Amino acid sequence: MNKTMTNLVDKLLKNGQKKPVLKLLEKLFNNGIPFNLPHKFIFKEISDKKIQIILPYIKKNKNHLGGIHACATATLGEYSAGLSLIKRFGSSKYRLIMEELHADYIRQVKEEVTGVVELDESEKERIENELKENDSCKVEISTNILNQNDEVIAVVQTKWQLKNWNKVTFK
Repeated sequence: MNKTMTNLVDKLLKNGQKKPVLKLLEKLFNNGIPFNLPHKFIFKEISDKKIQIILPYIKKNKNHLGGIHACATATLGEYSAGLSLIKRFGSSKYRLIMEELHADYIRQVKEEVTGVVELDESEKERIENELKENDSCKVEISTNILNQNDEVIAVVQTKWQLKNWNKVTFK
């Protein structure tokens, strides 16, 4: 995304709980990240306390057994975690890059699922302090993947690097 687009995204995320804003963000992110377009993610909640994204139960998200595909589930976890970092820190000031992903699959489901990330204020403060002192910061995020009964069907752990764009060099 270019600088104008990242500034727009940051402004929209500040008002992420309003339904029209959620729909606009959903469209921007689903189309702006080509890999995610076929998944048809639905933004349910983007607040200061929580991120919730729905992975619909559609053909492109199913495995050979008719359940939600493991890789679609992992992508939902990564997507939810990444969005939580963008919500907290903005995409115009910091570059975020995922370094590691681990998924624990608890049970298979044949229905839509929701990725949920709870935002911790003390963790945000820790990251902000570290970014003041260092060029980059490592962040680990846990995303619970829930079925329609709010039961955990998978847990996706991601490790990210946040770095101020002013410190990023391209070779």
